[in-house]
Amino acid sequence: MPSDTSKLQSRLLGAAAIIAGTFAVGVLGYRVIGDDRHTWMDAIYMTANVLTTVGFREAITIEGDTGAQLFTIALLFFGAGALVYATSITTAFIVEGDLTQRFRSRRMQRAIGEMKNHYIVCGTGATGYAVLRELLHTERPVVAIELHEERVQRLQVEFPNVPLLKGDFTDNEVLVSAGIAVAAGIVICTTIEKDSLVTTVTARLLNPRLRIIARAATERSMERLRHAGADSVVSPALIGGMRMASELIRPAVVGFLDMMLKDRDRNLRVDEVPVPDDSPFLGSALSELQAHARTNCLVVATRSTGGAYFYNPSEQTVLERGNVLIVMGDPAGVRALTRLCATGSAAAEPTASPARP
Repeated sequence: MPSDTSKLQSRLLGAAAIIAGTFAVGVLGYRVIGDDRHTWMDAIYMTANVLTTVGFREAITIEGDTGAQLFTIALLFFGAGALVYATSITTAFIVEGDLTQRFRSRRMQRAIGEMKNHYIVCGTGATGYAVLRELLHTERPVVAIELHEERVQRLQVEFPNVPLLKGDFTDNEVLVSAGIAVAAGIVICTTIEKDSLVTTVTARLLNPRLRIIARAATERSMERLRHAGADSVVSPALIGGMRMASELIRPAVVGFLDMMLKDRDRNLRVDEVPVPDDSPFLGSALSELQAHARTNCLVVATRSTGGAYFYNPSEQTVLERGNVLIVMGDPAGVRALTRLCATGSAAAEPTASPARP
């Protein structure tokens, strides 16, 4: 459904077409009235004189010519109406467009103010756009920061419900406006090393608990970003090379992973579920969790507190404090398993019914 701004733009174009058409009719009409005694410039001048109602001298004399006078009267009324209509549409476009932007900005700030443990995507080029889309597909709360107007407009059209800040993510105030103090993580997708370093250091100072993922083009940049405080640094060139090698030697595996990522019906992902320190399942065997039966999630590995991974864990694996379960499932199943590990129940908490007037 077209937005109010799009409707105003269509009406503005229509008004411009009406004025152009009226002007063209006036020029042709006065050219016919003036015969060969007057030039096209005289006809253009006469039309502009009538439509703007300035009252300058007549370039084409219509005194005593009833037809020319009737034509002038009709052109005057119709042209004046078209100009008034165009002026009102232009005013509405400016005022309503400004108001719409202000309302959108206020809604966005309210939405960000209510967020907690969300993710911030800095830069929405090709890499940032892919990160943003994946976070949305897996139903993560996210805020995007973008400086370039073309990308901002694209995101507003494709993801109208995503809070979007137009600004420089190296600026402290912009990061604070994005809720970095209560965010769970930030992804820095710029190709400019200086901006990555500045944003990494600033983000770490603003939120020491924040998980920071940065993009790097070279091994030297990767080392610098790690020293600056990034938890993980990703090189698109390295990932691309590994993908190409995998396509060469294990095409079936790559095909399965691609299918899993592109399947919009089930939206399966390999995700992680932490075992909280107060989980009722601490000291219990993995079989007591009944992850597959209760949440339809498949536990493919566990990670210990020390960072060691145990693949295809047995049902007798004991859950300990600090364990992380690596599971395969859809977003709803992952949320249910997270609740199960934390509370002992996979059921979602009931939401309060809206008050009736």
